[in-house]
Amino acid sequence: MLLATALMIGMAPTIVSAQSSDPVIPDEGAPDRAEEINSRQIEEDLADAQKLAPKARYGVGLRLRYVTIPKFIIEQFFEEVTAGISSPGVGIDFVRRKGNFELTVGIEYESLNGTDGFWLEKGDDGVTPGETPDFVEFNGFGWVTLDANFVFHKPLGNSKFSLRYGGGFGLGLMLGEVLQTDSVCTSRDINGGGCMKDPNAQQANDPADIPPVFPVVNVLLGAQFRPTPQVVINAEFGIRTAPFIGLSGQYMF
Repeated sequence: MLLATALMIGMAPTIVSAQSSDPVIPDEGAPDRAEEINSRQIEEDLADAQKLAPKARYGVGLRLRYVTIPKFIIEQFFEEVTAGISSPGVGIDFVRRKGNFELTVGIEYESLNGTDGFWLEKGDDGVTPGETPDFVEFNGFGWVTLDANFVFHKPLGNSKFSLRYGGGFGLGLMLGEVLQTDSVCTSRDINGGGCMKDPNAQQANDPADIPPVFPVVNVLLGAQFRPTPQVVINAEFGIRTAPFIGLSGQYMF
Protein backbone atom coordinates (compact mmCIF):
# COMPACT_ATOMS: atom_id res chain seq x y z
CA MET A 1 0.00 0.00 0.00
CA LEU A 2 2.87 2.40 0.83
CA LEU A 3 4.56 1.43 -2.43
CA ALA A 4 1.44 2.18 -4.47
CA THR A 5 1.02 5.53 -2.78
CA ALA A 6 4.61 6.47 -3.47
CA LEU A 7 4.25 5.52 -7.13
CA MET A 8 1.13 7.64 -7.44
CA ILE A 9 2.84 10.68 -5.90
CA GLY A 10 5.80 10.24 -8.17
CA MET A 11 3.67 10.03 -11.33
CA ALA A 12 1.45 13.02 -10.48
CA PRO A 13 3.73 15.73 -11.97
CA THR A 14 4.01 13.72 -15.16
CA ILE A 15 0.25 13.40 -15.47
CA VAL A 16 -0.32 17.13 -14.78
CA SER A 17 2.38 18.04 -17.30
CA ALA A 18 0.82 15.80 -19.92
CA GLN A 19 -2.64 17.29 -19.34
CA SER A 20 -1.39 20.89 -19.44
CA SER A 21 0.46 20.30 -22.66
CA ASP A 22 -2.68 19.28 -24.53
CA PRO A 23 -3.81 22.10 -26.95
CA VAL A 24 -7.05 23.98 -26.04
CA ILE A 25 -9.43 24.06 -29.00
CA PRO A 26 -11.83 27.09 -28.78
CA ASP A 27 -15.55 26.50 -29.20
CA GLU A 28 -16.21 28.49 -32.38
CA GLY A 29 -20.00 28.20 -31.94
CA ALA A 30 -20.08 29.78 -28.46
CA PRO A 31 -20.53 33.44 -29.59
CA ASP A 32 -23.35 32.46 -31.95
CA ARG A 33 -25.11 30.54 -29.19
CA ALA A 34 -24.70 33.48 -26.78
CA GLU A 35 -26.12 35.90 -29.35
CA GLU A 36 -29.01 33.54 -29.99
CA ILE A 37 -29.73 33.31 -26.24
CA ASN A 38 -29.61 37.12 -25.88
CA SER A 39 -31.91 37.61 -28.87
CA ARG A 40 -34.39 35.08 -27.50
CA GLN A 41 -34.32 36.81 -24.09
CA ILE A 42 -35.00 40.21 -25.68
CA GLU A 43 -37.95 38.79 -27.60
CA GLU A 44 -39.35 37.24 -24.43
CA ASP A 45 -38.93 40.52 -22.52
CA LEU A 46 -40.75 42.45 -25.28
CA ALA A 47 -43.57 39.92 -25.31
CA ASP A 48 -43.93 40.23 -21.54
CA ALA A 49 -43.94 44.04 -21.78
CA GLN A 50 -46.66 43.94 -24.45
CA LYS A 51 -48.78 41.70 -22.22
CA LEU A 52 -48.43 44.14 -19.33
CA ALA A 53 -49.07 47.30 -21.45
CA PRO A 54 -52.67 48.64 -21.35
CA LYS A 55 -54.80 47.72 -24.34
CA ALA A 56 -56.74 50.29 -26.35
CA ARG A 57 -60.46 50.44 -25.63
CA TYR A 58 -63.22 51.97 -27.71
CA GLY A 59 -66.50 53.56 -26.76
CA VAL A 60 -69.34 55.92 -27.63
CA GLY A 61 -70.71 58.80 -25.64
CA LEU A 62 -73.20 61.62 -25.38
CA ARG A 63 -72.11 65.19 -24.60
CA LEU A 64 -74.24 68.05 -23.31
CA ARG A 65 -72.78 71.56 -23.43
CA TYR A 66 -73.93 75.03 -22.49
CA VAL A 67 -72.15 77.63 -24.58
CA THR A 68 -72.26 81.29 -23.66
CA ILE A 69 -70.81 84.42 -25.25
CA PRO A 70 -71.29 87.20 -22.67
CA LYS A 71 -72.38 90.63 -23.82
CA PHE A 72 -69.12 92.25 -22.69
CA ILE A 73 -67.15 89.91 -24.98
CA ILE A 74 -69.33 90.73 -28.01
CA GLU A 75 -68.96 94.43 -27.23
CA GLN A 76 -65.22 94.11 -27.74
CA PHE A 77 -66.18 94.06 -31.45
CA PHE A 78 -69.38 96.18 -31.37
CA GLU A 79 -70.19 99.48 -29.67
CA GLU A 80 -73.45 98.12 -28.30
CA VAL A 81 -75.56 94.96 -28.72
CA THR A 82 -78.87 93.72 -27.41
CA ALA A 83 -77.57 90.92 -25.18
CA GLY A 84 -75.11 88.06 -25.01
CA ILE A 85 -75.66 84.70 -26.69
CA SER A 86 -76.25 81.54 -24.66
CA SER A 87 -77.41 78.17 -25.86
CA PRO A 88 -77.35 74.46 -24.98
CA GLY A 89 -75.68 72.03 -27.34
CA VAL A 90 -75.77 68.26 -27.80
CA GLY A 91 -73.35 65.90 -29.49
CA ILE A 92 -72.08 62.35 -29.95
CA ASP A 93 -68.54 61.19 -29.13
CA PHE A 94 -66.49 58.32 -30.53
CA VAL A 95 -63.72 57.43 -28.08
CA ARG A 96 -60.40 55.59 -28.19
CA ARG A 97 -58.62 55.27 -24.86
CA LYS A 98 -55.29 53.68 -24.00
CA GLY A 99 -54.01 54.03 -20.47
CA ASN A 100 -54.57 57.62 -19.37
CA PHE A 101 -54.74 59.08 -22.88
CA GLU A 102 -58.00 59.55 -24.77
CA LEU A 103 -58.76 60.54 -28.36
CA THR A 104 -62.32 61.75 -28.87
CA VAL A 105 -63.95 62.58 -32.19
CA GLY A 106 -67.29 64.32 -31.81
CA ILE A 107 -70.20 65.76 -33.77
CA GLU A 108 -72.19 68.51 -32.06
CA TYR A 109 -75.01 70.95 -32.76
CA GLU A 110 -75.57 74.28 -31.04
CA SER A 111 -78.04 77.06 -31.66
CA LEU A 112 -76.35 80.46 -31.70
CA ASN A 113 -79.52 82.50 -31.85
CA GLY A 114 -79.28 85.76 -29.94
CA THR A 115 -81.88 88.32 -28.94
CA ASP A 116 -83.25 90.39 -31.82
CA GLY A 117 -82.49 94.09 -31.45
CA PHE A 118 -80.25 96.98 -32.49
CA TRP A 119 -76.52 96.36 -32.88
CA LEU A 120 -74.24 99.38 -33.19
CA GLU A 121 -70.89 99.03 -34.95
CA LYS A 122 -67.67 100.06 -33.23
CA GLY A 123 -66.98 103.79 -33.46
CA ASP A 124 -70.49 104.81 -34.57
CA ASP A 125 -72.45 107.33 -32.49
CA GLY A 126 -75.90 105.83 -33.17
CA VAL A 127 -77.71 109.00 -34.31
CA THR A 128 -75.71 110.49 -37.19
CA PRO A 129 -76.95 109.28 -40.62
CA GLY A 130 -74.62 106.53 -41.74
CA GLU A 131 -73.69 105.75 -38.13
CA THR A 132 -76.99 104.34 -36.92
CA PRO A 133 -77.28 100.73 -35.76
CA ASP A 134 -78.70 97.81 -37.68
CA PHE A 135 -81.76 95.98 -36.47
CA VAL A 136 -80.49 92.39 -36.21
CA GLU A 137 -82.73 89.31 -36.39
CA PHE A 138 -81.58 85.73 -35.85
CA ASN A 139 -83.17 83.18 -38.16
CA GLY A 140 -82.22 79.62 -37.17
CA PHE A 141 -78.62 80.64 -36.65
CA GLY A 142 -76.31 77.90 -35.34
CA TRP A 143 -73.63 75.43 -36.32
CA VAL A 144 -72.82 71.73 -36.64
CA THR A 145 -69.24 70.93 -35.67
CA LEU A 146 -66.82 68.07 -36.20
CA ASP A 147 -63.86 68.12 -33.82
CA ALA A 148 -61.07 65.96 -32.40
CA ASN A 149 -59.85 66.27 -28.82
CA PHE A 150 -56.70 64.91 -27.19
CA VAL A 151 -57.34 64.43 -23.48
CA PHE A 152 -55.05 63.31 -20.66
CA HIS A 153 -56.07 62.00 -17.24
CA LYS A 154 -54.36 62.15 -13.86
CA PRO A 155 -55.77 59.50 -11.49
CA LEU A 156 -56.33 60.71 -7.92
CA GLY A 157 -54.74 57.96 -5.83
CA ASN A 158 -56.63 54.67 -5.95
CA SER A 159 -60.03 56.32 -6.29
CA LYS A 160 -62.32 56.22 -9.29
CA PHE A 161 -61.77 59.94 -9.90
CA SER A 162 -59.28 61.56 -12.28
CA LEU A 163 -58.39 65.04 -13.36
CA ARG A 164 -59.09 65.59 -17.05
CA TYR A 165 -57.38 68.13 -19.32
CA GLY A 166 -56.58 68.64 -22.97
CA GLY A 167 -57.62 70.36 -26.16
CA GLY A 168 -58.35 69.92 -29.82
CA PHE A 169 -59.60 71.48 -33.01
CA GLY A 170 -62.25 71.12 -35.68
CA LEU A 171 -64.57 72.86 -38.11
CA GLY A 172 -68.10 74.19 -37.77
CA LEU A 173 -70.66 74.37 -40.59
CA MET A 174 -72.74 77.51 -40.11
CA LEU A 175 -76.51 77.22 -40.41
CA GLY A 176 -79.34 79.76 -40.68
CA GLU A 177 -79.02 83.51 -41.13
CA VAL A 178 -78.48 86.77 -39.29
CA LEU A 179 -80.59 89.45 -40.98
CA GLN A 180 -79.81 93.19 -40.89
CA THR A 181 -82.12 96.17 -41.50
CA ASP A 182 -81.24 99.89 -41.45
CA SER A 183 -82.66 102.00 -38.65
CA VAL A 184 -83.30 105.61 -37.67
CA CYS A 185 -82.62 106.83 -34.12
CA THR A 186 -83.62 109.87 -32.12
CA SER A 187 -81.31 109.17 -29.15
CA ARG A 188 -78.35 107.08 -28.09
CA ASP A 189 -80.69 104.83 -26.09
CA ILE A 190 -80.77 102.47 -29.05
CA ASN A 191 -82.36 99.47 -27.33
CA GLY A 192 -84.52 101.49 -24.96
CA GLY A 193 -86.88 103.00 -27.51
CA GLY A 194 -84.56 105.50 -29.16
CA CYS A 195 -84.42 103.62 -32.50
CA MET A 196 -86.79 102.02 -34.98
CA LYS A 197 -86.51 100.22 -38.28
CA ASP A 198 -86.10 102.64 -41.19
CA PRO A 199 -89.30 102.41 -43.30
CA ASN A 200 -87.25 103.52 -46.31
CA ALA A 201 -84.30 101.26 -45.57
CA GLN A 202 -81.99 100.50 -48.47
CA GLN A 203 -80.79 97.46 -46.50
CA ALA A 204 -83.77 95.42 -45.35
CA ASN A 205 -83.49 91.81 -44.10
CA ASP A 206 -80.05 91.62 -45.66
CA PRO A 207 -78.10 88.47 -44.58
CA ALA A 208 -74.92 89.30 -42.69
CA ASP A 209 -71.67 88.27 -44.32
CA ILE A 210 -70.79 85.22 -42.22
CA PRO A 211 -68.30 82.58 -43.43
CA PRO A 212 -69.97 79.23 -44.25
CA VAL A 213 -67.32 77.35 -42.25
CA PHE A 214 -65.75 78.50 -38.99
CA PRO A 215 -62.84 77.02 -37.02
CA VAL A 216 -63.41 75.28 -33.70
CA VAL A 217 -60.65 75.55 -31.07
CA ASN A 218 -61.07 73.53 -27.87
CA VAL A 219 -59.39 73.80 -24.46
CA LEU A 220 -60.90 71.88 -21.55
CA LEU A 221 -60.36 71.10 -17.88
CA GLY A 222 -62.48 68.90 -15.70
CA ALA A 223 -62.91 65.72 -13.70
CA GLN A 224 -63.80 62.14 -14.56
CA PHE A 225 -65.69 59.55 -12.53
CA ARG A 226 -65.61 55.86 -13.48
CA PRO A 227 -68.23 54.00 -11.41
CA THR A 228 -67.53 50.83 -13.42
CA PRO A 229 -64.86 49.90 -15.99
CA GLN A 230 -67.44 50.40 -18.74
CA VAL A 231 -69.19 53.59 -17.59
CA VAL A 232 -67.50 57.01 -17.61
CA ILE A 233 -68.92 60.38 -16.50
CA ASN A 234 -67.12 63.65 -17.25
CA ALA A 235 -67.72 67.18 -15.96
CA GLU A 236 -65.71 69.91 -17.66
CA PHE A 237 -65.45 73.55 -18.64
CA GLY A 238 -63.30 75.51 -21.05
CA ILE A 239 -63.27 77.20 -24.42
CA ARG A 240 -64.98 75.80 -27.50
CA THR A 241 -64.30 78.86 -29.63
CA ALA A 242 -66.72 80.29 -27.03
CA PRO A 243 -66.76 79.57 -23.26
CA PHE A 244 -68.69 76.44 -22.21
CA ILE A 245 -69.53 74.14 -19.33
CA GLY A 246 -70.65 70.59 -19.92
CA LEU A 247 -71.32 67.00 -18.96
CA SER A 248 -70.65 63.87 -20.96
CA GLY A 249 -71.12 60.17 -20.50
CA GLN A 250 -69.33 57.33 -22.26
CA TYR A 251 -69.76 53.59 -22.51
CA MET A 252 -66.53 51.68 -23.14
CA PHE A 253 -66.58 48.28 -24.84
